[in-house]
Amino acid sequence: MSKYSIQTSQSRALLFMTSRVLVFLCLIIILVNVCTFESFERIVPTHTKALVVASSSATEKDAAWLARVPLDWSIYHYLTDKPKTPTLSVPVNRGNEAMVYLTYIIDHYETLPDVVFFHHDHYQAWHQPFDAIFEVSNLRASYVLEKGYVSPRCLSGCENIIQLADDAVDIGEIHLVPRDMQLRTFLTEFSNDTASIPDKIAAPCCAQFAASRDAIRQRSLLWWNRMRQWLIDTSLTSYNSGRLLEYTWHIWLGEQAQL
Repeated sequence: MSKYSIQTSQSRALLFMTSRVLVFLCLIIILVNVCTFESFERIVPTHTKALVVASSSATEKDAAWLARVPLDWSIYHYLTDKPKTPTLSVPVNRGNEAMVYLTYIIDHYETLPDVVFFHHDHYQAWHQPFDAIFEVSNLRASYVLEKGYVSPRCLSGCENIIQLADDAVDIGEIHLVPRDMQLRTFLTEFSNDTASIPDKIAAPCCAQFAASRDAIRQRSLLWWNRMRQWLIDTSLTSYNSGRLLEYTWHIWLGEQAQL
């Protein structure tokens, strides 16, 4: 074999090895860039999100799952009877979770995040198809921004449709009438257009939902304050006043009356 042939073979071998090394380095660079981008996506959220949780000292231990909430959520854990800080307190412990939800909206109205998830403190309950961590981790902020109001139950249709009474009473007498008239009265009192009050309402149980900032701000801060003041002043029990909000959150946040 000539000296020239040997040199040519060596050059080809060197070129082959060099190309293999370059391909390997390119793959490493691509992999590093992809991993870095994915890590960046996990660390820096695309949308700002708040998790608002209603609790009491009796059920505080039920909220241990909050320690496992993804880091891109800001957590607001309210203890209605023994607040941890003044900024996580409610004016009065009435209306069940509704007082917490309304207080958060009022206190943060000017600085609301893109998405707010209003949630009970329990990890799982009969009305939750999934556990709380699954719900929070898999909530699609983009979908909430598109819809305005989203229930984590993800069910098509509602099992209970409520027929409203034909007439309303004065809001001060709401505790004296049955549920169908209470709802008619409640909607009449707080609706901007009383002509659009529906005959029937239906929404997923049970006062756990996500809402966009824009959906919340469809109502003025004055309106939300008026709603909370009613919750403070009403003669209805906490169970019944909170239930009226539970039946109507979707309406106040811009959804159709029957989901």
